[in-house]
Amino acid sequence: MISANDRSKSAFCLAIGLLSLGLVCSCKTTTAPDPRQDLVNSLKGANVEGFLFATNEDEAQVVVSLTNSAVRTLIKLDNAATNLVLRYASVREKNTNTTRTYKTEVTKAGTALTLLVTDIATGEVVSRKTFPALETPHTDTPALPTFDSLEDCIKDFNCTRRGALECEANRTCEDQFAALTCCLKNGQCFSVHMIIRPTSLRCRLIGFLPDLEGLVLSQ
Repeated sequence: MISANDRSKSAFCLAIGLLSLGLVCSCKTTTAPDPRQDLVNSLKGANVEGFLFATNEDEAQVVVSLTNSAVRTLIKLDNAATNLVLRYASVREKNTNTTRTYKTEVTKAGTALTLLVTDIATGEVVSRKTFPALETPHTDTPALPTFDSLEDCIKDFNCTRRGALECEANRTCEDQFAALTCCLKNGQCFSVHMIIRPTSLRCRLIGFLPDLEGLVLSQ
């Protein structure tokens, strides 16, 4: 016959066992945060195949981003294309603990290009910057130089014009835009659109725009 004392001990041991089992189960079901998946879930089904994941943090913000891998080379926009997504970014402000998610894209209407940043949740346009129009040579000016390749044309731009634009970008902490016509020795001509980003550490990066080699349109 089991005494009341033995029954109390058994009940106590059973309770301890159930509590321990509950703690073990709780530990097993806890999963680590997945910032990439959280960002993907907020994009309402957007296709991010081939996009590169990154996180960036400073004293004010935490930025989680997915960047189109095409930005690593010159992007040749198809004549029929109307837009190209460059980056999705989730930006959490530390002082308010609020998070907003943005889409950065280039939109095209004819030969006009615009850099557009949109709040995905609200549809609000946060930033709209239009690339400058190409300069058309006057009849009394020398003909445009020709190059062996697009890369050679851009190298010439980097040597002769980029420095002044980069200086202005660092002075204002704002991206600078440039447009140039690149004509090749084989007779082809292209519109090349450049974004010159600040390099100064004092220009805090919010994470909207990735470093971009350039955008190319056929003429």
